[in-house]
Amino acid sequence: MNPFFVLPASALISLREELELLAGDWAGETLERTGFRAGMSLVSSLDFTTTKLEDFAEVFSQLWSEAGLSSTKVEKVSEDEIVVSFKGSVEATSKRRCDFTRGYLEGIASGLLGRRYEATEVMCASQGSERCVHRLLPSDVPLHTGRSTIVTSEKKYHLEPGCSYLIESDDSRESFQIMEDYLAHGTPGLCITREFPDKLRKAFNLEGSQLIWLSYERDLDISREPTNIPLIYSEIKAFLEENHGSIFLISGLEYLVSQTNFVKILKFVQLLTEAAAVHNAIFLLPMSPGALAPREVKLLEREFQDIRHECRYGVEEEETKQEE
Repeated sequence: MNPFFVLPASALISLREELELLAGDWAGETLERTGFRAGMSLVSSLDFTTTKLEDFAEVFSQLWSEAGLSSTKVEKVSEDEIVVSFKGSVEATSKRRCDFTRGYLEGIASGLLGRRYEATEVMCASQGSERCVHRLLPSDVPLHTGRSTIVTSEKKYHLEPGCSYLIESDDSRESFQIMEDYLAHGTPGLCITREFPDKLRKAFNLEGSQLIWLSYERDLDISREPTNIPLIYSEIKAFLEENHGSIFLISGLEYLVSQTNFVKILKFVQLLTEAAAVHNAIFLLPMSPGALAPREVKLLEREFQDIRHECRYGVEEEETKQEE
């Protein structure tokens, strides 16, 4: 069970101000993601089982009182939507939208009801309204990544948990084949990809994997702007925390570099290699060597293990077992 503590109001406002300096317009999204994880952690720390919809209002009100963010009232609960209003919001009194509150609300509702909910703040006291009102709708995005049907055949690939692997090739097929193999044997997976997810699902068996599309298409829940590295990192980190011992893949490194810069993406993948080690996960990073400068390729190679050695080692190990 993870430890849990309530963030002081002054600390939340200070955090918001620092994020606005560092991340600009993305500060609100970052706070929402942080709030969501805090809400999920609160439910998890209290060992709640899935709550029935008809009991949501009572249980939610009890949990929310622990936060001290505002007084609350559940206005409506149905299969299609949940409406919650707040008065005296800590964030609204500082003339900001209630982004952390929105995420915290999403996290608690999702944790209690066992499915992903997304909230929209339809009214906010910071904009002159008497109360802040949030509308929660069930989302098609999975709350926890499901595991695929486990097969009984032997695994083809044997990579070391907690390690990160660079796959230098003009074709990302091998990376997805490794992902397929791990998913088929019950490992939860996450794919961050430049390829359109529906196209990938036709080419590979990615059942049990969550897919995120690197795109500026804002109308799809699965798309993330490639310049919003803090949000992408936050989503990967949340996935790893919820799925210890998982596997994740980023296909589109060259695209991320073209949309930002190499130094920023290098720091991004360095943080991810550390996160993979902490959560005993496997990180796959396919890369087309000709798309980057030789010095950039060398810098990446220093952060990752050589996939060719690991895969060959696994094959040799299997051949030795068969001979015995």
